[in-house]
Amino acid sequence: MNNGKKYIIFWLLCLTFHFSNAQDLIVTNDGDSIECKITRITSDFIHFSVFDKSGILLMRSRLPVSQIRQYKKSEISSEENEPQQPSNDDRVVIEEFKPAKIRLSLNSGYTYQFGGYDGLPQAYKSQVQSLWNIGGELHYFIWEDFGIGGKYNRISTKANQDFEPPVSTAFGFSSLRDEYIKFNYLAVSLLYRSFLYDDHVMNYFLSGGVISYRTDGKGDGIPFYQEGQTFGLAFGISTDLLLTENFGIGLGGELNIAQMSEFDNNGTVVPASFSLTRIDLTIGVRFLK
Repeated sequence: MNNGKKYIIFWLLCLTFHFSNAQDLIVTNDGDSIECKITRITSDFIHFSVFDKSGILLMRSRLPVSQIRQYKKSEISSEENEPQQPSNDDRVVIEEFKPAKIRLSLNSGYTYQFGGYDGLPQAYKSQVQSLWNIGGELHYFIWEDFGIGGKYNRISTKANQDFEPPVSTAFGFSSLRDEYIKFNYLAVSLLYRSFLYDDHVMNYFLSGGVISYRTDGKGDGIPFYQEGQTFGLAFGISTDLLLTENFGIGLGGELNIAQMSEFDNNGTVVPASFSLTRIDLTIGVRFLK
């Protein structure tokens, strides 16, 4: 057994030696015994929790089935042998873990758009390429690890600058530019989740759908707009940290790829090579059922 495994087993043995309220037993291939509460058994892992004398959750962990010689779930169910519920300051114990069938994620964060504004001064490009996003995802899990659902993002920013000297833009020469940019992404999404522990999940998704883009602004006081639609493809990764059985928080990152070939420019449809490729960094809340 390598040093990392020995270290984990050492601490688990220390915890189970000092705290004896646990109900179940795991015996490893090396003969180490772990007193715990087994919360879930899969084909690859046995997930378990360790409590102190008062029933407060100390840690969650898991061991590969290949490293376990045997395990035994206690049939004792009397109240005095059950772990007490933790206080409101501690994580709620999920005694018999069952993966949620529905996952709702609400997110907000920072978006960086890689291209689309060639010919504009760099200081102005920095404004229009840095955006704010808000959105959500809803998935239903057909199997424990695979879900299908929908995804929506709204991305927006405001920018203004006095160019010196005037620069040439798609709307002629301009020395003062002020605009509000927004676009929406509505897509079908496929999600695969991997349980690191019962309360810590990694999510990997792929989505595809429609991006609608619009910018409204003024160049030297003259109003203008651009708008259009295109197909967008996104893939990314996020993490869920469950604080209770039905609620958690998480972080995410995704790459969105899209290119507009034409758009409505002040009422005239014109060809274009306008990139909407971006990266989104998000933080959000998770609701599970």
